Amino acid sequence: MKIIYRCILIAGILGLPAFLCAQQKSPPINIGKESMYFPHQYQKYKVQIGLGFFFIRLPYDWVENALQVPLIDLHLTFGLPAGFSLEGSLNTLVVSNQITLGAHWNHIRRNFSFNVGYDLGYELGIMNQAGFKNTGMMLIHYPNASIGFKTNTLAFTFKGEAVIIAWGQMKTGENLISQSANIFNGLSGAIYLEQRIFRKKILVIGFKDNFVKYYWPAWMVFSTFDRYYHIPELHLMWVL
Repeated sequence: MKIIYRCILIAGILGLPAFLCAQQKSPPINIGKESMYFPHQYQKYKVQIGLGFFFIRLPYDWVENALQVPLIDLHLTFGLPAGFSLEGSLNTLVVSNQITLGAHWNHIRRNFSFNVGYDLGYELGIMNQAGFKNTGMMLIHYPNASIGFKTNTLAFTFKGEAVIIAWGQMKTGENLISQSANIFNGLSGAIYLEQRIFRKKILVIGFKDNFVKYYWPAWMVFSTFDRYYHIPELHLMWVL
């Protein structure tokens, strides 16, 4: 539980400026157009960048402690005509890395919005230890949908996605340990709160729950149990 308390404390510290800034007079902005996760029609051919990190609580069946070092999270969107957008992300912990790229269609009506999309992720894990070269590679499908609601200063988004392993393998040296393809791996749900801090800078605080059998950051302790696990994540991000 210590890692969860730490995450809540960090979220509170980072969220405090939002409360303080909200009390000061500042030029109004459209929170919907500056957000990262709230579905909206992005400005055409404009790149939007978010940079942050997230903490993970792994199952006790796999490890006794949460990952003490957060994963770096770099997220980019590129606006297209007719409500479409391209999105990509890079998540890295050096030994565990994932790149995703996908397309989404966004629609907004007054204060409510939704989108549907598809992302393809490539996961690469590398760990050299005791003379062994351990690697894991995987392609993962992420069909997803989001719904959102915004006020003048806040944006709330709920995102759900399926996780389908298209292909994957694990190797020790040149020896192939396991290989899999076309496996339904589970589901995930996330809720994101986005608030303007100052000027057009947005702070994102999110909580995500993965209900999956295989979890890519923990590829080196891949479970041999045929069961699903709840794996929570706490996300913190700045929209730059």
